[in-house]
Amino acid sequence: MGREQQLAEVLVGLADSLADDIDPVVLVERLADSCVRLTGADAVGVMVASSRGDLRPLAVTDEQAAFLEFFQLQADEGPCLDCFREGRRIDVPDLEGSRDRWPEVAPYAIRHGYGSLHGLPLRVHRQTVGAVNLLLHGTGGLSPIDLELAQALADVTAVALVNWNPEPLRPSDVSNRVQAALAAKAAVDIATGMLAQAGDLTMPAARAALHDYAGRRHQRLVDVAHALVRRSLTPDGVLHAHDAHDVHDVHDAHDARDVHDG
Repeated sequence: MGREQQLAEVLVGLADSLADDIDPVVLVERLADSCVRLTGADAVGVMVASSRGDLRPLAVTDEQAAFLEFFQLQADEGPCLDCFREGRRIDVPDLEGSRDRWPEVAPYAIRHGYGSLHGLPLRVHRQTVGAVNLLLHGTGGLSPIDLELAQALADVTAVALVNWNPEPLRPSDVSNRVQAALAAKAAVDIATGMLAQAGDLTMPAARAALHDYAGRRHQRLVDVAHALVRRSLTPDGVLHAHDAHDVHDVHDAHDARDVHDG
């Protein structure tokens, strides 16, 4: 698939999120995955501001990115935090040369295989509500056009995150909607943990089961998560449906092979 077609699909997907039934967790995960697919970043993390003004992780594409974001928050330093606080893009083409600026975070990132990164502001109506971390294993960073593309995707996502409407948004509206996104992320994390414990699964496998259940029933991920947390849906109900789907796929594959062999 060409890059133009990939970009078209990403923009259509993000535009679909401008609906009243937005699923904020899926939306921000889509942003992170799209940045990896389209810009050449090796990993992406998205953090948004809590009601207290500090950043909280909302989506990451892999474990190492999650650890780095968590470490930045613990150390209270790093490109992503500076990006949020200053409301502007932070480019770090060579982390080795940034040890003085971020004496804890830069060496930590280098030890975990990253050579460069970029922090992009997540903003709505000039109000910065979070930041996007683009991480690369090599030095040099991303090209200007890739950075512009990533910022455009972040801008579209931020608008969708606060559920755009024709009326001007007040600062409190933006903040409240971002808090709702954090609450949705917390519900999804709790539901994922419930599935992992009930099915003796890894967290990624449990998350996949949750996504599969929601997708096949055309429900929002956060709604399925809330149903699990409220106990109106049981973990076994989700996991057995996931297992049944796997068995069905195996039978379909066997049938297709039999037809082909015949």
